[in-house]
Amino acid sequence: MNNIELEAYLNEILNADAIPDESLNGLQVEGKSEIRKVAFAVSACEEAFSKAASADADALIVHHGLFWKNKGAERIRGLLLGRLKPLILNGLNLYAYHLPLDAHPSLGNNAKAARELGLGNVEPFCDYHGTLIGVSGAFPAPVPVGEAVAMLERFYGHEATALLFGRKIVSTVGIVSGGAPNEVKQAAEKGLDLYVTGEASEPVYYVVNELGMNMASLGHYATERIGVMALMDHAKDVLGLDTFFVELNNPL
Repeated sequence: MNNIELEAYLNEILNADAIPDESLNGLQVEGKSEIRKVAFAVSACEEAFSKAASADADALIVHHGLFWKNKGAERIRGLLLGRLKPLILNGLNLYAYHLPLDAHPSLGNNAKAARELGLGNVEPFCDYHGTLIGVSGAFPAPVPVGEAVAMLERFYGHEATALLFGRKIVSTVGIVSGGAPNEVKQAAEKGLDLYVTGEASEPVYYVVNELGMNMASLGHYATERIGVMALMDHAKDVLGLDTFFVELNNPL
């Protein structure tokens, strides 16, 4: 597949042009024109680039790219030079899709997690600059909050930071992957029993407590593997590309 054709395809299925984002979504670093083998990873970093290049990938698709709007131009030296070398020297194409891969109704981090957790009545949730980037849903039957947290830990493969100040028996859940601790306020406004995200923060402890909410943070990296892997499976099954996942083992 041609690298520009792949960008156009990904832009279309992820509705990238319609979603305001700080990420420069799409083809961030142009490499070889013909793409047969594609690596997928959560974040752009030297380790991901080197592993993709070592496996003879023609492209790498990530959730967190290298380049963001309003961050200013960088000199190609030091850390950035070290990161770019494996890309440039091996002709790797780098694609990044940030919020479009959070918000997508089937391939997104949040919608896919809700389906695999068995939630029903799944619908878009959590406004972020005019885009609903998360989902809400309900367990088939109410469960003790500790059991719900244990279920989330098994699913994401990551220990939860659990702030449990709400109902002891929970039914409704809001999910927003990554770094969205303050969006717990929207979960409370919607009357949800449990809010799930990637990161916690020191100030949000008091917010969750004062709201009388339950919140579980399962790791930024762990909660955002989901959509990248869904997109990887889509590229293999629909486009016929040879794909593989680059695991980075980030505990945060």
